[in-house]
Amino acid sequence: MSTTMNLDLNDVKSMILQFNKDEKIELAKYLDKLTLTDRFEKLFDSLGETPLTFEEITDEVEKVREERIKYRTKNDR
Repeated sequence: MSTTMNLDLNDVKSMILQFNKDEKIELAKYLDKLTLTDRFEKLFDSLGETPLTFEEITDEVEKVREERIKYRTKNDR
């Protein structure tokens, strides 16, 4: 047996308001998975041919590592 419902975006938003926090997080992760490829394609298209050197990439990686270490150290106390 098959049933069809006609829902608009506002109907769906109203339904989501009834979800608990964990359900909202699960839905957000699901929507992220569904749209990740499109969002990455848009990002790469917007960057165009931005050249990055190995040194620039390495510098950025080091900055992220330092921030993660600071965050962990701060939250372990």
